[in-house]
Amino acid sequence: MRIVIMILLVLAGFVKLNAQDFVSRFLDEHLPDSNLTCITISPKMMREIVRNDSGKSEELLEMIADLKSMQLLQSQVDGQRYYEAAIELIDKNNSRFEAFPAQAQPTVNSRMVVCRKRNEIIELVMLMNENEQFTVINFTGRMDEEFITKLAAILQSPIDDSSCDT
Repeated sequence: MRIVIMILLVLAGFVKLNAQDFVSRFLDEHLPDSNLTCITISPKMMREIVRNDSGKSEELLEMIADLKSMQLLQSQVDGQRYYEAAIELIDKNNSRFEAFPAQAQPTVNSRMVVCRKRNEIIELVMLMNENEQFTVINFTGRMDEEFITKLAAILQSPIDDSSCDT
């Protein structure tokens, strides 16, 4: 019986290692690196932020309902080097990640890929490099193409400075 339990624990460890999200894999290859900053936001925290926003949106709350987490990974320096390393990691894991259909032709400074499990999108990775600032936004959970298209539109729209408190 002990042998069976040990085998199950070892297998669970392999499954956990294999199930790592993109940011975790990237950080495994680049830590310790004081240039990289990673913030993880839970769905509960995302809901609270949306609810406390004066222009709260029920549509946005519905959009984030099936997310497990959002990770934001950034570096203010050496953006091109980190961007190329991230692209290399995606290429190395090409059986896991595929280009998001809306971005079949990636731009020079950004890339959007998804990971599917049984035809369901379970991870979205958005890579950006602009003015030597490298950013990865990594969503995990259940998503559909409509959610990703709306999210991409929100992230690509310019920020309205008049809506910010000063």
